[in-house]
Amino acid sequence: MGDSTVETSSFRLQDAPMTRDRTAGWAYVRGYGEVFEGDGAWYLTSADAVQYAQQHPELFSSARAFDSLGSPLPLIPIAMDPPDHVGYRRVLDPMLAPRVINAMEGELRRQLGVLIDAFVERGSCDVVADFARLYPTQVFLTLFGLPLEDRDQFIEWAEFIIEHAGVAATEPNEQVAAVSGQLFGYLQQCVEAKRRSPGPDMLSRILALRGESAWSNEEILGLCFLLTLAGLDTVTAEIGFLLFHLAKDVDLRRRVVGDPALVSPLIEEVVRLEPPAPIQPRVTTTDVDVAGIEIPSGQLVNLVVAAANRDPARFSSPNTIDLDASDRGHFGFGGGIHRCLGSHLARRELRLAVEEFHRRIPDYELAEHADPEVVWPSGTLHLKELPLVFTARPKP
Repeated sequence: MGDSTVETSSFRLQDAPMTRDRTAGWAYVRGYGEVFEGDGAWYLTSADAVQYAQQHPELFSSARAFDSLGSPLPLIPIAMDPPDHVGYRRVLDPMLAPRVINAMEGELRRQLGVLIDAFVERGSCDVVADFARLYPTQVFLTLFGLPLEDRDQFIEWAEFIIEHAGVAATEPNEQVAAVSGQLFGYLQQCVEAKRRSPGPDMLSRILALRGESAWSNEEILGLCFLLTLAGLDTVTAEIGFLLFHLAKDVDLRRRVVGDPALVSPLIEEVVRLEPPAPIQPRVTTTDVDVAGIEIPSGQLVNLVVAAANRDPARFSSPNTIDLDASDRGHFGFGGGIHRCLGSHLARRELRLAVEEFHRRIPDYELAEHADPEVVWPSGTLHLKELPLVFTARPKP
């Protein structure tokens, strides 16, 4: 760990060559050093530096780090610091435990089948528009017991907020605030409906908490808002990246199709290489030394987990998929007390998506002349489109 290697005054995150080559993009960021100041913030890029910040929430606060999303309420639990954070996670973690997700699996597989059957006879699809964009929102609505027919409106709200907040934003703009207000209005109606008529869903279980454990209306809305933004676009992006890598690497696809046990290590490797939330913001609570460099108190610090995930000091194949070396030690789902609340659900969503896609379409490739690009800069790193072609099949 040492000083920056490049003059950091020239650094601009938006200049990273990310659109077609994330290896080059994150190498550009790492090239400025593992700890540096530039572009209006501080950046941590090495595995050691990112892990240090994640493990010290008393030094790197989350409480004011998400203002750009335009939420008038605290985003629970991601924008909570200890000790408040502990109580929220104690309630929420069991509600997203594997046993809860197991009970949803049959319904999620059914929904995936309906989405894929809509294009399986066509012999082509845009994975992003026809599949990845739709499924995660349906999962959220199912989890919270909300109407699936509200899917498209949810997607419209979430995509607008995420796109216009952006990785470089520090304050919400008026448009983001207006759309956020529309989303909050809808969520408030859902909460009121669940109070009148509860069900076996996650939102009803939170509303059923009593005594000291009971949540205020503001806390419930803050959680709903966070899950809408953090759990939809991220899974959409990762489905796109998974099928992108499988489409462009025939040997990898055949290996995974031939051995479904490899789907899980594939997911870990693609999340490591292509994390849809590549940067986690924090604010320093005091002067803090990281890798011999002092970061003053009150500074915005960006934990570049995507760069840390490619640190050759930590990973044996930093820039390539290696199914034999896959593990969960990457930073794609965060780390420390703020490790992704929905990581179990996200992993299951991704596994089911790959399994059900391969069940119906085991052989596919990028459409002719396709050159998939990611949106950059963006609040969530994702492919604009992913056109695939395959042999048309009748619906099962």
